[in-house]
Amino acid sequence: MVLRCLIVDDSTAFLAAAERALTSQGINIVGVAHDSAQAIADIDALQPDVVLVDVYLGAESGFALAERIEAIARAHSWAVQVILISSHSRDEMVDLLHESPAVAFVDKAELSAQTIRGALDGTG
Repeated sequence: MVLRCLIVDDSTAFLAAAERALTSQGINIVGVAHDSAQAIADIDALQPDVVLVDVYLGAESGFALAERIEAIARAHSWAVQVILISSHSRDEMVDLLHESPAVAFVDKAELSAQTIRGALDGTG
């Protein structure tokens, strides 16, 4: 199954690099967003299977966006899942991760189709 993915990050350079890498590995990148407002609009329009959300979106919180996405998905009965991503270590935010509706956390340095699929099926 080809995953339809939206990437949300405030770094244009990261968005471009992640889009290229994941596309070459068989992930269908349906969109990229720079902030929460754009992400919410894109989720509504594109209905991705998975949304990769940077924990730190400039002045915005990726954790808060994950909660909004989960609430919207539940209200519309969409099967979208959120994976939080960051260049910061999991240890720095472990308490917040446990409280988040995100299905997983992936370090940006380890981001790949394999880590995304593993996170979604519980093996990652």
